[in-house]
Amino acid sequence: MNDLAADYGEQGKYEQAEELQRKLLEIQRRVLGPEHPSTLLTMNNLAYGYAQEGKYAEAEKMFGETLEIQRRALGPEHPDTLRTMNNLAGTYNSLGKYADAEAMASRALEIRRRVLGPENRSTLASMDCLADAYTNEGKYAQAEALLTQDLEITRRVMGAEHPDTLACLSDLSSAYQYHGKYAQAETYATQALAARRHAQGPENAQTLGSAADLALAYVSEGKFAEAEPLARQTLESYRKTQPDSWQRFRAESLLGAALAGEQKFAEAEPLLVEGYQGMLARKDRMAVPDRYHLDRAHEWLTKRK
Repeated sequence: MNDLAADYGEQGKYEQAEELQRKLLEIQRRVLGPEHPSTLLTMNNLAYGYAQEGKYAEAEKMFGETLEIQRRALGPEHPDTLRTMNNLAGTYNSLGKYADAEAMASRALEIRRRVLGPENRSTLASMDCLADAYTNEGKYAQAEALLTQDLEITRRVMGAEHPDTLACLSDLSSAYQYHGKYAQAETYATQALAARRHAQGPENAQTLGSAADLALAYVSEGKFAEAEPLARQTLESYRKTQPDSWQRFRAESLLGAALAGEQKFAEAEPLLVEGYQGMLARKDRMAVPDRYHLDRAHEWLTKRK
């Protein structure tokens, strides 16, 4: 049941994953008890699923409950406890609680480096989470330095196409994008997209995210001809696989921005309008840092008007 729920999550079928995890948690609490490690793992996974669905308040609550039990039942430095700390830090990032995210991620990283070693996969995950907090706080130099170090170790230890390596590439692209360093954002988004297409397939949720990131870098650099076909292909994939997600409307807005940049205004305007309005209607599902894309969509729309 746990593995099937994880597969649903990988495919972006978050509601099916949540339903299965809820059933699993009810069984484990009844059969194994509320403090059994497997029960706690399912609580962690369910909370992670909430975060994937954009239910960040629910995720924060569940991660907090899980962490409280794990610290008592497993100990403050148990690997499962540290995983939940890292996930809670990520949820704080999503909620815009950046100081809390930085504090929690820093603590998890310090313990993991000491207990698990500097090149353990979990340690690297904490580096990534802390770098996200730095990016969201506008501490770009610290974020970029940490992510560059993280990427070097992850590539060497886990390989060029490991999901963690690809996530680090995407995070570097985003950090540079938010910093306004669009050429560097393009470089890392290009690498992430090529590797994800090869390793995960062209319509994987993470692949589509990397495609949108690269289209955004192109638009930001004024490379509208390069952005248009990529944004169009990404939008078509989202319409098939995730038609109600805010990412679908992000892709719509990106295509509109590319077309407007090419002065194809008649085709661009409805896309810009629908893309912005679609994201605005789904704002509550968006992590606070992701609202950067809503702001860019508004910028493109008002520029057109």
